[in-house]
Amino acid sequence: MNGQFRLRSIVAVLCLLVGFSVQAAGEQQGGSGAIAEMSNVMIGLQHYPSDAEKARLKQIAADANTSAQEKTIATALMNMEHNVSSGDKAKLKQIADDASAPANVRELAGILMNMSHKPSAEDKAKLQKLAAQ
Repeated sequence: MNGQFRLRSIVAVLCLLVGFSVQAAGEQQGGSGAIAEMSNVMIGLQHYPSDAEKARLKQIAADANTSAQEKTIATALMNMEHNVSSGDKAKLKQIADDASAPANVRELAGILMNMSHKPSAEDKAKLQKLAAQ
């Protein structure tokens, strides 16, 4: 009986450790579906987001679980008309250059910052990888 209790205790502790490790790994990668959703919007972008895409981007920007950097990207994408505005471009550059930001957030900001009308074939390939995360 004492051996079973000890084994169950060890298993419970291991489960907790694995859970915390998975959560920490998710946070390292940005930790939200916002990047994947915005990447999907950008993959099919033609000059500017559709009304439905703008509504979803507005939801992303208002979501309490979305990081400040993700909100900035969502807002810039929502306001895009052929190119992002110069004010949004400056904010995206800050994110893209921020070494403390998750790599997927920096990459998405960099793609959007340099996009004109629609993503290049190279950027589409990057966006597809981001959308799959």
